[in-house]
Amino acid sequence: RIPVEINLQYITAAGEPPCFIAIVRDITERIKIEKQASRSQRLESLGTLAGGVAHDLNNALAPILMGVELLKLQYPKESKILDLFEYSARRGADMVRQLLTFARGTVGERVSLQPVQLFKELQTLIQGSFPKNIQLVVKCDPNLPTILGDATQLHQILLNLCVNARDAMPHGGILTLEAQCMEVDTAYASFIQDAKPGTYVVLRVRDTGTGIPPEILDRIFDPFFTTKNPEQGTGLGLSTVMGIVKGHRGFLQVYSQPAQGSTFAVYLPPDHTGGDTELVPKAGVEFRGRGEMILFVDDEAAVREMARAVLERLNFQSLIATDGADGLMQATEYRAELRAIVTDLHMPHMDGLVFVRALRRMLPDIPVVVASGRMEEAMAAEFQSLGVVNRLDKPFTEFQLAEALRTLLA
Repeated sequence: RIPVEINLQYITAAGEPPCFIAIVRDITERIKIEKQASRSQRLESLGTLAGGVAHDLNNALAPILMGVELLKLQYPKESKILDLFEYSARRGADMVRQLLTFARGTVGERVSLQPVQLFKELQTLIQGSFPKNIQLVVKCDPNLPTILGDATQLHQILLNLCVNARDAMPHGGILTLEAQCMEVDTAYASFIQDAKPGTYVVLRVRDTGTGIPPEILDRIFDPFFTTKNPEQGTGLGLSTVMGIVKGHRGFLQVYSQPAQGSTFAVYLPPDHTGGDTELVPKAGVEFRGRGEMILFVDDEAAVREMARAVLERLNFQSLIATDGADGLMQATEYRAELRAIVTDLHMPHMDGLVFVRALRRMLPDIPVVVASGRMEEAMAAEFQSLGVVNRLDKPFTEFQLAEALRTLLA
């Protein structure tokens, strides 16, 4: 069936029999564009809701993750049950990060990446863990440009798409990974949501599986929408993929027909910075203080109290503030002894950004790290202009807090 719009006009003329003129217009593309606009508005609303919920969940999970490590030291015989608590909290934290990635995208460390190397790492994982009745085919154009991106996030989206492809082929099939450079013109971009003309590196994940029914194709990127059983997935995989792709200034295209398989094409702009390629983030080293005074600013009482306990266990002097205004007063009073500051971003009365702006007039050189579950690129750029280049993802563990302080005090 083809959707059409019909305009009828009744015409009469002297000496002529009356007649109708009918204009039939194919409105398939118009309906498609309207659906895309409606879906975009729906996702924007869901993103706003998800961002707020995730912020509250971060504050609830932060003291649990910090506290578990303290409890393990005090009650070593209860390590098994505490490991279970930690696993559950980390699982919750991972879901929060996926929600935030969907809601706002994330600002991670961007390095120059080789698409071929991304596929090689994925190929090793797939060949070692996917069923043997799934054949893997890898096709890469020679001399592909590099991509400026977060290696962990790009690996995550490719793995998510490959896992979905595997699940769509329960009886086996062919999984194809393709990488090519492609020029997108204005006409082509006009038919794809969020697309802009330009040169792109296209990463495709193609399967020969069951395909996606047309009636749910527009919903597959909605958070928590899934056709899998509850124990098989959360429904956050594709929404996370969409958030990461948008965060990398790219766009996504899906082709699918029932019983004929699906193709997910990820379009990413090439890297024009000429930076060195890097694949794996550098690991940190465990760190303990030497009695340095650290100011910790957060509006959540549970987070503050747990941070105080953790800082003292790590051999720091802890100075605690309830918001940015309180933080300024504490920093003024102890400016001679203060060595570093850890501040939350989202706080009432005076948030982290306003706090740092005011702080820089008084203590222009004090090292600062911002703790937040979400940060837009524009805000990250402003923090960088204020000399704040370190970020601590919420919820964080004792080790992650220690690692952030090691960087600040180095």
